[in-house]
Amino acid sequence: MATSPEVSQDLCLERARSLAGRMLEGGAACSLVAWRIGSQYDLVAHGLTAQGDIVVAVRPDEDCMLSALPAGAGTVVRMDLVRHSHDVMLSVIAASAHLLGELVLLPDAAVARLLAEDQLPERIAELARISGTRIGLVVTDRILVHDHSGVTPVPWEDLQEARSEVPEAWCDDFEAHDVVASQGCDALRGVCRAVITGSLPGQASLRPSAPGLCGHVLDKVFCIDVDRSGVTLMHVGEHETATVFARFEDRPTTLSALMQQVARLVDDSGPVHPHRCI
Repeated sequence: MATSPEVSQDLCLERARSLAGRMLEGGAACSLVAWRIGSQYDLVAHGLTAQGDIVVAVRPDEDCMLSALPAGAGTVVRMDLVRHSHDVMLSVIAASAHLLGELVLLPDAAVARLLAEDQLPERIAELARISGTRIGLVVTDRILVHDHSGVTPVPWEDLQEARSEVPEAWCDDFEAHDVVASQGCDALRGVCRAVITGSLPGQASLRPSAPGLCGHVLDKVFCIDVDRSGVTLMHVGEHETATVFARFEDRPTTLSALMQQVARLVDDSGPVHPHRCI
């Protein structure tokens, strides 16, 4: 992996916290494994309460052990979160997160109070009003974030602190993706090249391309993820695939500011060379 000297470990941790926060807030597919009671649940609705606690909604079958678990009782669970890119041309796992924690199912009175106080995420609130849904909180002490740069442990306290410092959602994931993609493949290819050569601050990891790639993805650049620190791109070559993180000069807080930062990356990467391989 090539890493620009301007990209510090602090920034890598900030990116891991950002990914963990966005995945926990609902920006990922979620599954739960409660192995001590022999239960597994895929496609679990999840999010964060207004107080920042992990909340899940499950609808267990009658013969499932979780349906018989009394409110207030806890059971150990593994939560797996998988976040995909928002590019319709290529399905890529942008990141995943994994945690061990305790799931505590809430009594009806506690769920009613959370609903009354508007503490639950919208999707969880909808499910909570359907008979048979059980709402629970998951308590953990750390989260493991896995992205193209490796595995980063994020203490829960750090995640809570970062959440309090970050402004409200500043743009939609699809809007952010469209801002980057609108620059065009040639311009984004130049950004990848500039990071790899060290002309732009960031990180780049190179690996052999998968055999049998479809022609429509060859020599194309795909936006894998965007946050306030930078953009993650993937260039798919015939023999080598580059995953690149390009750092923004400033942290955008609005969609228009994001447009400016992405345009600056393109400008700073040098002249655009149409159809030139990395």
